Amino acid sequence: MSLSSPSQHSPSTNDDLETEGAHASPAPHPQPDPLVPGGTTLLPGTAPSLALARSLSSLPTDALPTISPFDLFTTQVEAPHCAESRVDAMRRLSVVAAAIGPAPTVTTLLPYLDAYLTAHVDDEDDEVLLLLADQLGNLVPGLVRGAGALPVLPLLERIAAVEETVVREKAVESLNKIIPCLNYNFGNDDGGSGDDAVMADADGGEDAGGATGGTPPSPSQTPALLLAMVKRLATAEWFTAKVSAAGILPAIYRYFTALHNARVAAGLVKEGGDENDGDGVGGTGSGPKPADAHRELRTIYRDLSSDDAPMVRRSTARHLAAFVEACAALPRTAYELSTSPVGPNTANPPPISPAVRKIVLDELVPLYQTLGTDEQDSVRLLAVSASGSVGYALGVDPELTSELVFPVVRGGCQDLSWRVRNHLSREFATVASSLGFASAPQYEAQQVETFRLFSSLLQDNEAEVRSVAVDSVARMAQLGGPDLFQAHITPALPLLADDPVMEVRSKLAHAVMDCCDEATGAILTDRVVLSDFKPLLENFLNDEYAEVQLRVLTKLSRVSHLFARMDTVVGSILAMAKATNWRVRDAVSRLLPHLAEARGIGFFEDHLLELWMKLLQDQVAEVRFGCISGMPKLLSVAGPEWVQKEILPRYLALYEGGSSYMTRITVLRSFSELVHDGGANGHALLEDVLNLILGGLEDRVANVRMVAAQGLAKIVAEGGRDAGSDALWDAKVQPALSARVAEDDDADCKFFAQIALDACA
Repeated sequence: MSLSSPSQHSPSTNDDLETEGAHASPAPHPQPDPLVPGGTTLLPGTAPSLALARSLSSLPTDALPTISPFDLFTTQVEAPHCAESRVDAMRRLSVVAAAIGPAPTVTTLLPYLDAYLTAHVDDEDDEVLLLLADQLGNLVPGLVRGAGALPVLPLLERIAAVEETVVREKAVESLNKIIPCLNYNFGNDDGGSGDDAVMADADGGEDAGGATGGTPPSPSQTPALLLAMVKRLATAEWFTAKVSAAGILPAIYRYFTALHNARVAAGLVKEGGDENDGDGVGGTGSGPKPADAHRELRTIYRDLSSDDAPMVRRSTARHLAAFVEACAALPRTAYELSTSPVGPNTANPPPISPAVRKIVLDELVPLYQTLGTDEQDSVRLLAVSASGSVGYALGVDPELTSELVFPVVRGGCQDLSWRVRNHLSREFATVASSLGFASAPQYEAQQVETFRLFSSLLQDNEAEVRSVAVDSVARMAQLGGPDLFQAHITPALPLLADDPVMEVRSKLAHAVMDCCDEATGAILTDRVVLSDFKPLLENFLNDEYAEVQLRVLTKLSRVSHLFARMDTVVGSILAMAKATNWRVRDAVSRLLPHLAEARGIGFFEDHLLELWMKLLQDQVAEVRFGCISGMPKLLSVAGPEWVQKEILPRYLALYEGGSSYMTRITVLRSFSELVHDGGANGHALLEDVLNLILGGLEDRVANVRMVAAQGLAKIVAEGGRDAGSDALWDAKVQPALSARVAEDDDADCKFFAQIALDACA
């Protein structure tokens, strides 16, 4: 029986358990795989899968327990007219490799797969190739490490040239995962040592070549092999291989950058010296120099970007951002750079050396501009989206970006194809931050135009464009400050709040609340929130769709200090406490303590206390948990005396008069939350709470007793043991827990009571 994720269903209600005290059945333990238990053979008496049974129909039954994992794999792969069997085998490839070990994987399994692909790559099912590409990537670096991963590359190279797009993309993904794991083992052509070595088989004593009769490539051959692989793909006759070549070029470029850095660290090349003056990769003059490889890779990329096939140009545009970041040796992606804080040990933007900047200016910017004006909109939309990476590769220099990047951005915002505008809208905040206009007062006109372009995207005729543009509102507010925000973004917000498309309104509600968080609170002042956002919040809270309401309710605590000046908003919140959607009621229950803080405890007592008690008894557990989690906040606002006078009597009456044990559990959990961060410590309230929880240890329902024991353990963890009276703990708490441990007939109650007792010691 499958177990569904709790997030896919409504929370449990009081009716979920028909019998009080019934424990949920424990999740079943995962069963061992009968195919390779212990990593060797089949368990006797276990039933194989249907696919496995079909593939082994030619074998006698008594041979199954002794068949080796590799023989089992090959039998399934070679089963005639049974694609299901091959799919089953490929899905278990990493299991087979782990069972036979690293050395046989390199010497036996990989050569077998190489021969199989050579014979069947053109007529094999796409699902088999997709699984094979994925599983080959999973072998590295966990099982096959260092130079041992080199034999995997030709297999993925073949798969990367097939016709099915999904299969090619999975092969490229695996290649990009493997390439950074290839080691730089200078002066050691034997493949390294330890985990990086390809060890001979312990039984056969064969050399590293194994079944193929040759030796695997050594680390010193890695650069040449990578360069030869990408050349073959890039110069293939059919476009599919060229598409894949563009996908692995950034990873290979970064490999050679890391290779150069490793050579510098090893003392083979001086920092900032001419790479061509040193020895080869292994210190013996072998292999391509990183500088020469970089130059050749850029040439390959340039040729691909001007290919006659639109699919190839589209692939180069798709990976343009990654390739530019690799060429500029950026430590993070453009998005990460635009959202990362600037600290004492971080530079944002990262410094770009003059030599790298020259490469970007002379070679990459022309490619970017050409692809950004391509006749195919599928190419333009991807190239324009890379504008942020180009800006950071230029060092966020407004003098350069205003002439080289900004015209392409302007053209993208005004492009006749809505798909181009859509993709640029998705990355607009990253692009705007990479232009560098905000930090240069002399480029104020360009900064103003940037916000005008963003405003035009917010008011685009296509709902898809408006929807993704709204996502950048908060980051643009942080970038431009209140003046530019109010001048260019605020006028577009009322129309967006009334947009006929629900998704636009929902995303705008989310963006408006993001503008109110601590990160932008110093930029958009309370005056801006009250003048520009308050009407929007009122509109969102009265929206017909609960999704829009929840976007605001779940983050409305960010402006709780302004509730005293938002009467209409507060009225809407109170009205929504009766909403039929339980998520709305849950959000309201979590907001009530913030309302008490903003409007005063008198307002809470007069208008919210009865509402709080109703939500505490809600039929949906998650709503009740909202009230439970709000107890520490309510205690900090009202004080322990008010809680002791107004809350405890009501909770005690609810505990004693409740018809369901779930109500008693809710009350006990609320009591234990009162000691969160030591809220009730050092006050008479703590003693009252302890006495009430001790009563729960005597409840007739095991679940209630268990929650009471958990509550006592939590009080101890929050410092209640040290803050309370020793006489109370010694005379009441510890004897009550000891009695539960000794006398309770429920194992779970004993377990949690023992934990609480140990904590008290």
